[in-house]
Amino acid sequence: MSTTWAGPLKQTGALAGYKQKLISPGLGSDFTDLDLVEVLKSPERDAILRDLAITISERGVAVFRHQELDNETHKEVVNRIAALSGRPKDNTLMTNALYPLYGDDPQVITLIPERVAERYGYKSSTAKRQNHAHEWHSDMSFEENPSDYSSLRLGEVPETGGDTMYASCYDLYDRLSEPFQKLMESLTVTWGDPHYTKACGSEGTYRGPRGSPANVDFSFDATHPAVRTNPVTGWKAIFAGGMHCQQFNGVTEEENTILMNMIEQLIVRNHDITTRVRWEEPGDIAIWDNRAVKHVPTRNHVGKRKGYRVLSAGEKPFLAANSTSREEAKTAKAEPAKVKPVPAGQGPLEMNGANGFVGHGAATNGTSTIGISSNGISVH
Repeated sequence: MSTTWAGPLKQTGALAGYKQKLISPGLGSDFTDLDLVEVLKSPERDAILRDLAITISERGVAVFRHQELDNETHKEVVNRIAALSGRPKDNTLMTNALYPLYGDDPQVITLIPERVAERYGYKSSTAKRQNHAHEWHSDMSFEENPSDYSSLRLGEVPETGGDTMYASCYDLYDRLSEPFQKLMESLTVTWGDPHYTKACGSEGTYRGPRGSPANVDFSFDATHPAVRTNPVTGWKAIFAGGMHCQQFNGVTEEENTILMNMIEQLIVRNHDITTRVRWEEPGDIAIWDNRAVKHVPTRNHVGKRKGYRVLSAGEKPFLAANSTSREEAKTAKAEPAKVKPVPAGQGPLEMNGANGFVGHGAATNGTSTIGISSNGISVH
């Protein structure tokens, strides 16, 4: 796909009064004194939440301690963060197709380990889990419009264990050599989840759109570029591998295995591109950019662990011709500004309003127009 992109969103300084602790140098921020309920009441609400969205997209994941969110305020925070940072205007929070089976809020997924194990057929008494790496994943990657921002709020925190780990997909791209970066950029991947597809075929499940007019098919079989551009930062990220990734398209079975293993090994052999969030008390919430990180739960908790997940439906994944890696962006920031020409045949960037952009050409649908406004991103 050769969509062009207008440039990163810029922060306004609305977070200057809050303490932000970096969990690791390249991934994760812990906000120790930011009260999200109070932010929702603040006259500076939108400026704060927009800057939070940009921070989350740059840092991958942000953690907020000692929060008193309920389902409604949890949903409002995630919904506003996504909308203020350029979500498609027709999209909203994702609806869980299984919610009628459990009596859940349609847009709040209750995560109970025992329920998840039953749904996916895990048998802890007989199964020896020798490779937890297979469970690294991006939320709802099998949707046409996967999640842009994901979140998890703990209602019950175990005595010990049950941490959530994150891996930077920006770093996954940057750790590759240039020839392998180009190879990955040339590929698409097919996503799916047979267990989820089977569960959603049960009688009584929700059959309507799931946060986006594009998310209506119940085969849960989507094809996306293996490298995608984050529209908030403009950075390239690997969007392939892990749970739900069924195959790289157009390659042999052996080549597919090599590529899948390569991504998995990049994560497990480079612990410096990962970070761990330890849940301290009920009310702790993590919000992450699902385009920028993969995550995995640590299934070693002692005591009850109960969480509430809220997801926003983002844009159709795309790779912009004029986007860069995070490493390139850091280098460019340290050097004098240079104008990067658009490749011949793509034409100049055409601005739609204050910060929209026009894409010339796409892998499947010819010319695409994508505009960013205060209401979101629209694709024509």
